[in-house]
Amino acid sequence: MKNLSVFKSTEAEEQYNAAYKAALKLWPIPYEELNVPTRFGLTHVIASGPDEATPLVLLHPAGSPAIIWYRNVAAFSRHFRTYAIDVIGEVNKSVPTVPIQSRQELADWIVDLFSGLKIESAHMVGNSFGGFLTLNTALYLPERLKKIVLISPAATFVQIWAFYLYYFPAYLTGSKYLLRRAYDWIWQDFPIDDCLAQIRAITRASGIPHHIPPSVFSDEELRKLKTPTLLLIGDREVIYKPEKAIRRATQLVPHLKAEIIKNANHNAEYTAAEKVNEKILDFIIES
Repeated sequence: MKNLSVFKSTEAEEQYNAAYKAALKLWPIPYEELNVPTRFGLTHVIASGPDEATPLVLLHPAGSPAIIWYRNVAAFSRHFRTYAIDVIGEVNKSVPTVPIQSRQELADWIVDLFSGLKIESAHMVGNSFGGFLTLNTALYLPERLKKIVLISPAATFVQIWAFYLYYFPAYLTGSKYLLRRAYDWIWQDFPIDDCLAQIRAITRASGIPHHIPPSVFSDEELRKLKTPTLLLIGDREVIYKPEKAIRRATQLVPHLKAEIIKNANHNAEYTAAEKVNEKILDFIIES
């Protein structure tokens, strides 16, 4: 089956893979790279931690691959078998062959991924699009998840009009200036390691995602959630007002805890890693 390239050129893919390999040097603990077959293509996974430990699945934001979890994985892997997933259809090392075109198909991909990793049930943590995907999994596959953590989930609880305002003109025009402006806006001038910055630059210039966009879940859907949920949003979040998202989430989702993380942007697991690690482990490990 023909691959759906997430890169505009072979040269861009080669540059990306070289940058990815360099960035993996930041991974602080032993790991293995896996390629899991699914009905939508091969999914690349970075696995760490004890083989026999409870699985913890990490889903990255759009624009940054699984490597973004390198500031979290050592803390998590002391307690769990961690699987940092390159979300299929995103610009990363996974290789899609069939585009994901519905929320049901997102859940089907998770079923195949869990089957390939031999996961019966797991905890799941997702940031941005990964947060949307995490909540979607909790709706479609509640029996497969123990607890979930949502870090600034894209859409999910409220619309992301500010995001569209910045990103739609950039993608429609292909303007390098507008794309850089959009990335800088969401990152909010927080420092970033050179290796990850290079990956994001290649993604911005040459990436072609193949999946559905995130969306807002209905009141009825949110009220159905049974999985214990932790919602974390940085106080420097710009795609929506943190208080607005937290208000709707806490009103509708049973068993949900929410907190604003100080001095953190849209990617709080990266910009406030120590605090986020503490919050996540306290939530997941508590009885």
